[in-house]
Amino acid sequence: MRTRRQDIADVALQLFGDKGYDNTSTQQIARAAGVSEALIFKHFGSKEQLLDFVIKSGYQRIIERNRGGLSEPDPLTFLHSVIELPYKLVLEEPHFWKLQYRLADHPTASQQHERFMRPLPARLEATFERLGYAEPDKETRLLLLLIEALWKIEANHPDEHVRDMLDFIKRKYPSND
Repeated sequence: MRTRRQDIADVALQLFGDKGYDNTSTQQIARAAGVSEALIFKHFGSKEQLLDFVIKSGYQRIIERNRGGLSEPDPLTFLHSVIELPYKLVLEEPHFWKLQYRLADHPTASQQHERFMRPLPARLEATFERLGYAEPDKETRLLLLLIEALWKIEANHPDEHVRDMLDFIKRKYPSND
């Protein structure tokens, strides 16, 4: 069951993503959510705490929704699902990723993003080793750089070329059969 608190957070996410955190007032959020500004402060304490809640709950949703895909045992299937991840995530939650792009230097946003990404490097490196790549550490770093760049492009300005680029990258890592 949806709560008023969650409704406020959802409206804040949309406005923060569309207009930016600094350009969105609690008054605008209250108006769009159909609540009083006082209710926002009652539920969250401050605009900064509302932002922290929006970021943390967004990552929690994303982690829960994608838990199974990153535990794929087949190395090539896992690799391809990691390549698809930026496109899939932005497609599922465009406002969240636009906000995340805008807040790259914000402590809560960067901490949650780092926590979200933490398991990937070791898992990717092991995957490249299993697939027989000569320099799995460099393959991992390269792929993570590409993924980081592509989600930022897609979150900031959706681009029809991102889909083509992801397919191109997947073809770089074919089955070794």
